[in-house]
Amino acid sequence: MYQEPEARSPFTGCDWLTFPEVDANLTRTIFEARDVAKASLAITALGYFEAYLNGTSLSDDRYFPPMSNYEKRDLSIINMPIFDEMDYRIYYAGYDVTDLLRDGKNVLAAHIGAGWYGQHKSQNEGMQKWGDNLLVFRLILTHADGSETSVCSAPANTKWRRSFIKESSLYYGEYQDAVLYEKNWNLPDYDDEHWLTPEVRPAPEAKLCPADFPRDRVVRTIEPKVIYIFGDRKIYDIGEEAAGYAVVTFPDCVRKNEEAVTRYADELNPDGSLNFHYCGGTNRMQRDRFVFADTGIKEFYPHFTWHAARYIELTGIAEIKEYRVVQTDLPQLSRFHSDNETLNWIFDAYVRTQQANVHGCVPSDCPHRERLGYTGDGQLTCGAVMSVFDARELYRKWTRDIRDCQDKRGGHVQHTSPFYGGGGGPGGWGGAACILPWRYYLFYGDKDMLAVSYDSMKAYLGYMVRHSEDGLVTSAEPGGWCLGDWCAPHNKNELPEPFVNTYFLKLCAEITAKTAAILGHTEDVAVYEKLAADSADALTRRYFDPATGSYCGGVQGADAYALDIGLGDERTLANLVARYEALGAQDTGIFGTYLLNKVLFEKGYGSLAFRLLTNETEVSFYNMKKHGATTLWENWDGCDSRCHPMFGAVVELFFSEILGIRRFNDEPGYGKVTVSPAAIPELKEVHGTLWTAQGEIAVNITSDNDGKKHVSVNAPEGVTVSKR
Repeated sequence: MYQEPEARSPFTGCDWLTFPEVDANLTRTIFEARDVAKASLAITALGYFEAYLNGTSLSDDRYFPPMSNYEKRDLSIINMPIFDEMDYRIYYAGYDVTDLLRDGKNVLAAHIGAGWYGQHKSQNEGMQKWGDNLLVFRLILTHADGSETSVCSAPANTKWRRSFIKESSLYYGEYQDAVLYEKNWNLPDYDDEHWLTPEVRPAPEAKLCPADFPRDRVVRTIEPKVIYIFGDRKIYDIGEEAAGYAVVTFPDCVRKNEEAVTRYADELNPDGSLNFHYCGGTNRMQRDRFVFADTGIKEFYPHFTWHAARYIELTGIAEIKEYRVVQTDLPQLSRFHSDNETLNWIFDAYVRTQQANVHGCVPSDCPHRERLGYTGDGQLTCGAVMSVFDARELYRKWTRDIRDCQDKRGGHVQHTSPFYGGGGGPGGWGGAACILPWRYYLFYGDKDMLAVSYDSMKAYLGYMVRHSEDGLVTSAEPGGWCLGDWCAPHNKNELPEPFVNTYFLKLCAEITAKTAAILGHTEDVAVYEKLAADSADALTRRYFDPATGSYCGGVQGADAYALDIGLGDERTLANLVARYEALGAQDTGIFGTYLLNKVLFEKGYGSLAFRLLTNETEVSFYNMKKHGATTLWENWDGCDSRCHPMFGAVVELFFSEILGIRRFNDEPGYGKVTVSPAAIPELKEVHGTLWTAQGEIAVNITSDNDGKKHVSVNAPEGVTVSKR
């Protein structure tokens, strides 16, 4: 069950050490240990850090602590000013380091890089860095006689120097000079006489919490292949789009100060060179520069950022040894396969896209150009994520981020969480405050998630009502975006923004009314049921055409929006079906694509939904596949990022509709399920497994020579299954 981590500081009496005006730095703390029975370390740094005790790394975690709303900074100066009152949180790690200690002299060493906290080179929409690198720790030594000694971060016992990493940028990469690397810097007997004394700053005004979620780590390696050579430049193909970094090695014959440079891109130009447009352009290029010296570094790679690409250019006398794929440790638990290549491609491409887009337990929009936890993308895909991956801890952490960033006075939900700028809309983005906890509850059966989110839900709905006119949501923050749907074909979003945002208002009001009933807040149920009814009336009054039975003329899935929240009449569905039978393709944006296919499946038009998902026009998943994509594109025409998961929200329907695995009567959890696959004559063979909190449910669908479907189901003991 969901539990908030206890906000407590293990660092009382410890100094927050700061290292001004550097992207990366090294620290050393010397201490004596005698007759120690147990040693426990609590430590964190801002931005990211790697820690060592007597030269041994404490963990294989990468990019820790994860991004959070670290501490207050001035957001009135950004391009879309924010004056919200938020909560702030910093995570720390705990380690049992008993086995790494030795009697006598010991050293606790840390390597700190800017990460998100010190990111300053790429000022998204005017975002400034939080501050300079920080370090704080407490080491508790429990002696054999039961007494305790604490070793705390302090200027008196800690020294520091600039790292051999001269530049470290989350977006732009690193500049490393091995000439500056000092071998054995993290061992006790190293001479640090020439190192500096750190400064001290006040402790950040933030909740300090133990990290209770999966960390980023290297999950696998890929051997890139050289596909082009242009003089001293080689172009490597990873074989797929993936987040991580290349590991560069120099040959034995190389001389001091020789350089190697890696650059990363999603695509190639016709001449084989890198095309940087899709991952940020030349003004935000993922690039690492390595200067060689025989000082002890054998493998060169960025320590405090990841990259994302399919192709890598290497310049210089060096080789790429391997590509290390790095992401939050998010195991894939569910599988899907059919006899349709496009469906299989959608599933596989979505899995790769989503994995590349989870770092620090934040689901991002893209892993290179923006790297931000957009609430719109995140709430839209949460059903697919929970269906495919073990996502329980991911969303425990990210819903916390959303609540931390929500305005405590007015209920405004940010477009990105943790907040780092970015545009969106009050409905599709802000609705994450209600939709994500509700979907979590339905999938995992965890009522505690609703309880901890309920006040946030209510505050969000209050915000939406205050930004409404005549029952329609018409505005968001002054100077900010107020999007409806997003990324329709050719970026022509025809649906009126108030229509889309008021759809989300009704949806979220219904969710909150149900949540109130579940939690026993009976006095609130009628309030939010009335809000839902009033929103429905406003949508029908403004956008329903009684002469045709359609909303907004039926464009871009408008009738699917209406049908999904119980609006319209028998003509509305007929119009929806007729429109897409005639089009044979989606004309929808990110929300409309999911809703269009969802409604068609649920209303018994599985064959039409299948044809839309697998159509071969330019507005199709097939078009991405045809162009050799291994991950999903941001836009149907591929004009921007080539690694965006948002259109992959439809993968949830592969399990609930194509395989037909549904919760009985939409009850929470999967203790009771119905298996009722959609009628899709075009599919002859489908099989898959859905992981649930109760275990794995497997469905196999085959067709005999007469076209009759045969469905077999395997479910864990204790799960009741009915087939329809």
